[in-house]
Amino acid sequence: MQVLSLNAQGFQVLVPVNMVAQILGTSPLDAPDPDFKESMPFLCGKFGWREFQVPLFDISALHAGVKAGSDYERMVVLWPLASAGKKGFFALTSLGPPRVVEITDQPVAAQKPDFRFMSNCVTLSDGLGVIPDLQQLSDKYYKPGIAR
Repeated sequence: MQVLSLNAQGFQVLVPVNMVAQILGTSPLDAPDPDFKESMPFLCGKFGWREFQVPLFDISALHAGVKAGSDYERMVVLWPLASAGKKGFFALTSLGPPRVVEITDQPVAAQKPDFRFMSNCVTLSDGLGVIPDLQQLSDKYYKPGIAR
């Protein structure tokens, strides 16, 4: 299966290639809504993309104990998940250019990091690959009252 590998601090985040709507450079951000500051410290803010306001999540800050930063080079916009509706786009940061990686029978990592919204993690030839639970992350933003 082909996935897009996004660079984070000390690991990679793997997302399905078919979920990627567009890869962008950096863009000015609007500050996060005050309601989200405490509950989502990994939220960098929102930016205008097409006719939407898209939330940007710092993947390095999804590692527990790290706050959102501004040291990323790319913003990867993902298509909305069905539960978020047609306007539910969201984006993830990448510290460098993302790259396509072929995942076959990678072993599950023995040591799992303390990572919010992690579905699983695998051992890659060049480090740890974290597979995020994108549904849970989207729900946390778009449906905060029912998110797990």
